[in-house]
Amino acid sequence: MKKLLGKIKPIRLTQAMIAFMACMTISMEGQAASSPDSLWEDVAPPAIARRGQAAPESYYRLLRVDITALERTLGQAPFEERPGADIVLSIPMPNGGFQRFLIEESPVMAPALAAKFPEIKTYRGISLDDPQGTARFDLTPKGFHAIFHSSEGTVYIDPDSPTQNGLPELYRSYFKRDFKPAQPKKRACQVEETESPADTLDFRPSSLALRSSGNELRTYRIAIAATGEYTQFQGGTVAQAMAAIVTTLTRVDFIYEREVAVRFQLVEDNPAIIYTDPQTDPYTNENGRTMLTENQMNLDNEIGNDNYHIGHVFSTGGGGAAVPATVCQAGDKAKGVTGSSHPMGDPFDVDFVAHEIGHQFGAHHTFNGTAGFCGTRRKPNDAYEPGSGSTIMSYAGICGEQNLQPHTDPYFHGHSFDQIVDYTTQSSCPAIISTLNQAPINVDAGPSYTLPLETPFTLTGEAIDPDGDPLTYNWEEFDLERDGNKPLFRSFPPTGDPSRTFPQLSDLLNNTSTVGEQLPAETRDLTFRFTARDNRAGGGGVDYDEVTLQVTDLAGPFRVTEPNSPVTWASNTSKLVIWEVTNTDLPPVNCAQVHILLSINGGNNFSEILTTTANNGKAVITVPDKATTQARLKVACADNIFFDISDTDFTITGTLPDIIFADGFES
Repeated sequence: MKKLLGKIKPIRLTQAMIAFMACMTISMEGQAASSPDSLWEDVAPPAIARRGQAAPESYYRLLRVDITALERTLGQAPFEERPGADIVLSIPMPNGGFQRFLIEESPVMAPALAAKFPEIKTYRGISLDDPQGTARFDLTPKGFHAIFHSSEGTVYIDPDSPTQNGLPELYRSYFKRDFKPAQPKKRACQVEETESPADTLDFRPSSLALRSSGNELRTYRIAIAATGEYTQFQGGTVAQAMAAIVTTLTRVDFIYEREVAVRFQLVEDNPAIIYTDPQTDPYTNENGRTMLTENQMNLDNEIGNDNYHIGHVFSTGGGGAAVPATVCQAGDKAKGVTGSSHPMGDPFDVDFVAHEIGHQFGAHHTFNGTAGFCGTRRKPNDAYEPGSGSTIMSYAGICGEQNLQPHTDPYFHGHSFDQIVDYTTQSSCPAIISTLNQAPINVDAGPSYTLPLETPFTLTGEAIDPDGDPLTYNWEEFDLERDGNKPLFRSFPPTGDPSRTFPQLSDLLNNTSTVGEQLPAETRDLTFRFTARDNRAGGGGVDYDEVTLQVTDLAGPFRVTEPNSPVTWASNTSKLVIWEVTNTDLPPVNCAQVHILLSINGGNNFSEILTTTANNGKAVITVPDKATTQARLKVACADNIFFDISDTDFTITGTLPDIIFADGFES
């Protein structure tokens, strides 16, 4: 144990590697049918007669792997604590091309347990081609699995279908956003909300100091039991159930390490709580609440109270259930259950397991919706996400017409981060080691502004990483309906862009309205959190800042009214731009001047300021010589963050060039 939990060697790119990347980055999207290391090759989907996945993705890339070569490459990876040769693995991207990952073995099993199952291996890696790329992999008798974060989104690789003999050779590479479930989730989380004193704590951002994490990694010994039904689903043997559990835990580790600097390690005696016979196991497979008590009794008897920090049980029924804030608490720390009729893949690993473990670490439901299953499980003190929400502690997919999306994204809302970090840092229970990582510093959400009603705005933050790690950012509204400020804006996954436009740009350009993207229509405050992540493998660094905006009904909405139709303007002509000032030039908004900007790609970018003028509702601009059929105008306050965009594309005709004929006559 001490050896495994020693100081972790950080994966860090050297300057030589960075220089090499600059010259040799492999993007190859849409260009290659096989990987540079010849491990992967594309397979045309029509060539495959049938597939075994119960929940096909709406879009995926189908590939064949040289399984022998893959095993050989992974087998050469150095252990994360020990020096060794750099081993690079090519991983297929869903939209074409490959990314190279520098990999090392990173176990999720205790050393003695790993020795019992040498055919089960887990790895971590960082991309040599994407500054944001970090990954977790596993190779088990059930095949190769991967989860990795990229600048294009979260990517999964799973076997296309099981095989009777040997490892699967066909695999699907797909983006998280493209996952299409065969049927929607039907079960709500059965949280025992009143069984723990810690559950009554009020984690309001105004009452607690700002937090950061990442300089220490906390490792918790986890015991995961399996009902007989779960084991039968996975193939019927202890080894097959262990392989499936390791795949799930590898993905949970990927999330928790990056988000809250927490790692899990399966206990040495975990096989003792893997059951193969549904008739004789100590669990009521279809009743999550009952299994809470059953699991506590069973793990204390079979594993021993002193030999684990957190316990859980996987089943094929009963949904999810957990007692909040019970990790390391004797008599309660095994009260976590995850049951699903299809206990594998992204919905099970993230929507259910990561969610229920989040409860065990003190995180509550973050959704504010009341439709569908949201109605009975909403927590007023924690309801920061509109509708169903979309982060791990939300109810994405089971809130009826208030659903934001069918499945959760693999990260925690800032409120969940607060609750988990508060819980983990108040205990000396786990093994704690230095990560040699520093969290982002100088995180700044920017100044406060007064905004007009029903008017779009853009927030921009900034942060520095003292280690030089590439940062990702996201903005989240931090308001509670309990306090009279209903949350209007949803959370989106972190990206490399420190800015966010409210509402989302697609709604503005298409003149649409989306659940979770609503502009305020009355006087109120809007509080936003700007979070910076370094996404470091082995313990991610996270820090944040908050800003409060004031919305006033004394001004707005601020609107562009001309041009607002598909007109045609000639280059180098003078045209009138008109907008509705609606008291934005007066106190308390006090916007004296505006910028008028041009986009030639339908509003996706406004790179040119045509003029800066008084905020009096009209201005004459000179049409630039930039021919396009996708012109849009943006009128933005020069010393504030609000703006509006013209409603539709219009055309700019360019100046015709002089034509010189071959005989020397000029036209």
